[in-house]
Amino acid sequence: MKKLAKGCLVRLDPNKCFTTKQGGGLDYPRTNYLNDERGTVESHRPVTPKETEAWYSSDASKGMTSAGETKLPPQSAYVLLHRGRIYQVLRARCRVRLGWGRKTGGLAKVLCTETGEETYIKRHLLEVI
Repeated sequence: MKKLAKGCLVRLDPNKCFTTKQGGGLDYPRTNYLNDERGTVESHRPVTPKETEAWYSSDASKGMTSAGETKLPPQSAYVLLHRGRIYQVLRARCRVRLGWGRKTGGLAKVLCTETGEETYIKRHLLEVI
């Protein structure tokens, strides 16, 4: 078994990402049945300054929340990783702040070879190819 390292190629491990009905090893889906059926796993990445600026100029930033507080911009964005796609590992072990709280550990930074998008995902969900 190869070890996860910078520069290696990986894909989603079906045994840890999908249910037995979808060819994996889980009894229940990781997040929801939609992701399980379409063969995707949600990952996250920090938003760029350009995305934050676009949010501030959109209607979503205007007004107040239901608690009467000003709205805060999102700190991370979803990226869907797909079964069967190949990803390149940019950082094998990393921690990143994906929200307003503390940093999340146990992650790997991967690059999608089809879209060119970088994202962070839990290391144990990947298998080296």
